[in-house]
Amino acid sequence: MNTARQHPHFDRRTRTQKEIKQLITERNNVLSKYYNLTHHINGNGTVDIASLQEILQEFCQDMIDYVATGHFEIYRRIEDGSERRREIIELSDVFFQKIINTTRTAIHFNDHYDFSNEFTSEIMRVFPKHLSELGENLATRIELEDKYINTLLSPKPRLAYSRH
Repeated sequence: MNTARQHPHFDRRTRTQKEIKQLITERNNVLSKYYNLTHHINGNGTVDIASLQEILQEFCQDMIDYVATGHFEIYRRIEDGSERRREIIELSDVFFQKIINTTRTAIHFNDHYDFSNEFTSEIMRVFPKHLSELGENLATRIELEDKYINTLLSPKPRLAYSRH
């Protein structure tokens, strides 16, 4: 007997839980590396450029993996129009464009900083500001993701969000 045919809802829920676990693991990794970056540039007043570039490159790769996991695993049914649950569709109407905007910001940051070129004094001057803005962007994304994840995992999703 094929259990998947007997319990498609169970299989979908199990797959969703696995995808969410992966997303949260990647998110935590990104947050840890974000903290390391901020500590590295705000730590003792001197910046080891070689170390900063290495940490930054790892951070950018992990950040891109994290946002990609969100889109390819968690949000794919919204993006391809195959989501059927009314609660998820209504929630996505409220926040999905904001998620896309956070993705664009992360990609822009990656495109700007994930390189092996020399860090110029101009780059070092604006980097802390850009990193701070990215941190705010990630905080927004995490807040929205948590609302979405909680709705996905609810036995009967309830709309407990605002449009503000």
